[in-house]
Amino acid sequence: MPLRIVADRIIAEAATAFAEFGEVTLADGRQISAGLLADADVLLVRSVTRVDAALLDGTPVRFVGTATAGTDHVDESLLRERGIAFAAAPGCNARAVGEYVLATVLAYAELTGRDPSTLRCGVIGCGHAGRAALDLLEAMGVECLRNDPPLAATHDGYVGLEDALAADVVTLHVPLTASGPHPTVGLLGAPELARMPAGALLINAARGGVVDETAWQGAVAEGRLVAAVDCWRGEPAISREMLDAAWTATPHVAGHTVDARLRATRQLRDALCAWAGVAAGADADPLPTAAVAPPPLNLPPGDGLAAVRAAVFACVDPRALTAVFREALVSAGDESRAAFDRMRARFGSRREFSVRPVAETGVATDTAAQLQRLGFRLVTP
Repeated sequence: MPLRIVADRIIAEAATAFAEFGEVTLADGRQISAGLLADADVLLVRSVTRVDAALLDGTPVRFVGTATAGTDHVDESLLRERGIAFAAAPGCNARAVGEYVLATVLAYAELTGRDPSTLRCGVIGCGHAGRAALDLLEAMGVECLRNDPPLAATHDGYVGLEDALAADVVTLHVPLTASGPHPTVGLLGAPELARMPAGALLINAARGGVVDETAWQGAVAEGRLVAAVDCWRGEPAISREMLDAAWTATPHVAGHTVDARLRATRQLRDALCAWAGVAAGADADPLPTAAVAPPPLNLPPGDGLAAVRAAVFACVDPRALTAVFREALVSAGDESRAAFDRMRARFGSRREFSVRPVAETGVATDTAAQLQRLGFRLVTP
């Protein structure tokens, strides 16, 4: 029997990817309601839709999928109690987040006049996204300190939170959890921020609520810390004061690439195939493996680091995104919530390093090797 599917319209290729299962209704993720689900079998969301009893009561939904790695917007206990199948897309955006963090660290190194290889970075949370950030930072010679209590319980090589906070850069990659042995809501408050060295950079590419924004804003105002904010408390209604305080400010787009969204859709489609008992053979895959690649990038002459920075920033430059985002929110006035979502959609056309070809003409051998370690493809023009 054909399924009735309600999907967030921003999920990549949703209408195409799920058409074979039945009727697909696309909707604004923030407007999905119980009324819209009155005859739905399947609900496919992103992080902007809260999936809880208020949404599901009285509906026939039997499968919920989220095209995200994080799941704090879904009441998984409720789904288990009601026998509703659930699928997420763990790791779908890890590479994108890692590239965003690398770009932010390279920009910070440039701002402070330091070579990236002289920096130490505390990576708090070493799951999919944290590992991707670690791999790229270490490929650039950045010394990384790993902090992840659950992993530290069974693996060597991890440090405590205080040691991680002593680094020049701290980047957050933890889920947002309020309970359990390692809750992360308010993980970094005023006492933790006070432990960071003067002038250190804190990147939140995890979830709003992991950092006490009032304390963070105060530390920035006092000149003690530099803030790179991608995830905000209360988004899309974000703090204007935090927006003004941040060195870089982006609308939750660290993991928002064409490639990450396609991976998420494919993961959801595979999960729905398994639940519905449909074979998910490669021949039937309706998703493109990638959108059209951009033209080869010609790097400027100069030292290897300048060339690497140019390649990275051509893919993602949080400083440039910040300028556009700030202007959009200022111009929007009271409509800033809608502007947040518009900017998030606009910035979603970003592509990952592996899709960005680099013209090898004039690129020194060691620079070419460095670019390839970061995942770029060198091509002959």
